[in-house]
Amino acid sequence: MTKAIINPVSVSVSGAGAGETAVLPRTLGTFRLAVFVIAAVAPLAAVIGVLPVALVFGSGTALPLAFIVVTAVMALFAVGYSAISREVIVGGAFYAYIARGLGSVIGLGAACVAVISYTMFVPGGLSYLGFVMQTSVGELLGYHFHWIVYALGAWVLVGLLGLRKIDFSARAVLALIVLEFLLLLVFDSSIVGRLGSAALPMQSLNLSGMSQGAPGVAILLAFTCYFGIESAALYSEEAKSPEKTVARATYLAIFVIGIFYFFTSWITVGAVGPNNIKGITEADIGLIYFKLSDKFMSAAFTHIIQAAIVTSMFATVLSLHNVAARYLFVLGRQGCLPSALGRAHPTHGSPSAASIAVSLISLIVVGGAAYLGLHPMLGLGLIALGFAAVGVMFLQALTALAIVSYFRDRSDRKTWQHIVAPILSFIGLTGALVIAVHNFEYLSGSQNPLVNRIPIGIPLAMASGICFALWLRRYRPAKFAAVLND
Repeated sequence: MTKAIINPVSVSVSGAGAGETAVLPRTLGTFRLAVFVIAAVAPLAAVIGVLPVALVFGSGTALPLAFIVVTAVMALFAVGYSAISREVIVGGAFYAYIARGLGSVIGLGAACVAVISYTMFVPGGLSYLGFVMQTSVGELLGYHFHWIVYALGAWVLVGLLGLRKIDFSARAVLALIVLEFLLLLVFDSSIVGRLGSAALPMQSLNLSGMSQGAPGVAILLAFTCYFGIESAALYSEEAKSPEKTVARATYLAIFVIGIFYFFTSWITVGAVGPNNIKGITEADIGLIYFKLSDKFMSAAFTHIIQAAIVTSMFATVLSLHNVAARYLFVLGRQGCLPSALGRAHPTHGSPSAASIAVSLISLIVVGGAAYLGLHPMLGLGLIALGFAAVGVMFLQALTALAIVSYFRDRSDRKTWQHIVAPILSFIGLTGALVIAVHNFEYLSGSQNPLVNRIPIGIPLAMASGICFALWLRRYRPAKFAAVLND
């Protein structure tokens, strides 16, 4: 059976003309692609915002083990994900893989979930960023502006970068990522230098620790630290050698981030003190790293970290903006959404119309939240980000099944790559998804029962996409066929 490589060669950069397919220029190598993946994960923001919650409400001293479990599941997922990415080279990633493995109807249902999940991440990230900037600027410089001012400033910059060539954004993101890792390496090294072996307590590696506290919550929050790890495949049309680049970038990102989270969480346990974790109050959870920085570094370094959180979140919002735009671009090119969304910029080769659409949606959501007086973090930010995380977990689990189905009748099927690893990752991801739905308050930051029913939007989006697919199949068969032929 021949490989189903989807790689349009008849190009029209300004948009699809008669008999032409709009595609994006190939400018990304493995390193730049990995940079976008790591940026989407937002290592610094994840460490400051997620690790303390997982430490206190999750498995306590055994938090590093939770990251080992999650890294293993993501690595298993990457095995099958990389295998299918070598053959299906198209910007739709999850949507394209699910369509080819489970059929176009299920694929379009998944596309609806993907579009909503990634698109909602952007205004959620912008509002969260606005809140962080408002707090940081107020504390550091003494200027107090409404959070919407900062959110709109970031919105303009993200929108402009989204219209430029992807390698331009890659260079900007690379500088921010290097800063993040340098700061955290200095922070970790300082603690190890001050505490010695006490910074890496062996208690954290005791498997019995995983049975204490709420290990499910720790694993759930650890999964959110990998949000965006799958995004390499979304840039496959822009990769120089997609058959190799996507897999390499995914593995590189998982390897780097996994080691980074494991050691940082381990050092955090040592710095706080294994016996002091239970004594941390809820009011101090968000301040853990700032207090550790004051103790082991200096107040000046703490201020630098506060500023770097802003750049970390900005890099994440930019990366996920690009992801959402590429989903809309592919669906517009196929005719499943307005064809204008499938047009590429005549100069920059970016999915400009789709990028503008994401910007407009973000403006409406963020502006609406400000108008209604919602809290930028608790009223919109964390809720939108939590919803997006659940949506991506759902897509990852569905993709794992699609990979098994895609290779099931292949004569060159490999037991480990095409069956065992995807099935094991499906089990792990499904377990994480169930935990996420039942513990959504740890993602949303809200105890409101209505807010914590928001994940029901995922199956509703899936059902809407399936209904649309059935309608297309009956009344627009040519467009329905394009789902697999693009």
